[in-house]
Amino acid sequence: MADLLYLSLSESVMAESRKVRIKDVSKIVCDNPDIKYGVEKLELMNFSGSKEQQVISILNIIEEIKKEYPDCQIINLGKPETIVYYKSYDASDRIKQKLKFAFVCLIAFLGAGFSIISYNSDVNLVAQLDLMQNIFVGESEKGSTVAGIAYSLGLLIGIIVFFNHGTNKKFSDDPTPLQVQMRKYEQEVNEAIITDAERKKDIRDAD
Repeated sequence: MADLLYLSLSESVMAESRKVRIKDVSKIVCDNPDIKYGVEKLELMNFSGSKEQQVISILNIIEEIKKEYPDCQIINLGKPETIVYYKSYDASDRIKQKLKFAFVCLIAFLGAGFSIISYNSDVNLVAQLDLMQNIFVGESEKGSTVAGIAYSLGLLIGIIVFFNHGTNKKFSDDPTPLQVQMRKYEQEVNEAIITDAERKKDIRDAD
């Protein structure tokens, strides 16, 4: 009876070294530990540049396995293709990443501030705060300041609660809206890369 080998191909992976093995791109389950260990060590490709990406088809992986284990029955439970990214380590990358992070934070802060100011102007928030001042505290000059502080604090708390990302500890285990959008963006990027690779015939497929 042929040994059953189950593969679960990842959607995308970041290679830790230039040499990419099957265990780097897929989870492997097999009742025969020798076959499982042997398949994990099979080499798929080598990166030559400092920064590259490659789309690998499940058919190419099956083909490589069949060369060593022709009697093995293979079942794929994961994706039909995977994208392997590789980037060589550079000590200056950490500084670059910190600068990029600071720049993105600055842009996000300015953009969010401009959006809030535009919205406040559009709904005439100053007049609404003056109305609240007249209703709750009369003509007191401090009323507008109190209302403004309360509005600012409410806005801050609302943003933290909505994005669920104000501190290292989240309020719940649910993914934040930003994480959901980033995941959607990542999936769309992966789909675009795979489609582009298929059109350019730049995908590692079965011969």
